[in-house]
Amino acid sequence: MKKALFIIIASFLVLSGCSQSEQGESKEAEEVPQIIDAVLMVPETLDTGKEASLAVTIKQGSEAVTDADEVKFEIWKEGKKEDSEMVEAKHDSEGIYTANYTFPEEGIYSIQSHVTARSQHTMPKVSVQVGDVKTEDAGHEHEHEKNGHEEGQSHSHGGDVSILLQAPDHVHAKEQTGLSVALEKNGKPLTEAKVKLEISLNGGTPQWVNLSETEAGTYTADHTFSDAGTYIITTHVEKGDDIHEHTETELTVD
Repeated sequence: MKKALFIIIASFLVLSGCSQSEQGESKEAEEVPQIIDAVLMVPETLDTGKEASLAVTIKQGSEAVTDADEVKFEIWKEGKKEDSEMVEAKHDSEGIYTANYTFPEEGIYSIQSHVTARSQHTMPKVSVQVGDVKTEDAGHEHEHEKNGHEEGQSHSHGGDVSILLQAPDHVHAKEQTGLSVALEKNGKPLTEAKVKLEISLNGGTPQWVNLSETEAGTYTADHTFSDAGTYIITTHVEKGDDIHEHTETELTVD
């Protein structure tokens, strides 16, 4: 009888431990919010001097995001980002936010949407042709901006996935900082993944930053650190049902 009672108690403890483990894993999964997807809907060619309609569709999973905190379009002519203009977008319907803008002269323009919603931030960007110009040099500005980044801060492997987080050598609070993540799987660029950064300071409420794929296997975003200190940046990578990886990096902000 005592032996049977011992077996029952031991079984209960094992089941209890498994239950707590499953609850812990479930809680951890719930703490990572589903990524906010923003898709720009802008014609590839536009006319000079005519009002153009700009739109971005925002979703979280299959749900249309109708309660975004802020949606703006940043517009600049190639090579003149310092002269960019911000245009506020308004919700139209079913997660679609729109704004109108008139391009004053022909050229290659960049249009970047700044979306803040549900504690996440994402900034997809496209290039458009305005008037009669060629688009062969449209990627020049991106290359220029990319070359301004310094060496990577963290290089980690999750399974077969290599995750390289890159940031400038010197990061200052209250200044816009370019961050990028390079992904490889089996020695080849990992494309079409969902990549987001979980950024926290001193165990406070994390900020979530969604990255956009700017070239094969390279995902980028800008972020402004509010205060100086040592931040923990967790890079989350998802693709399909097979890839769910994350790595942690420390980044010092002056």
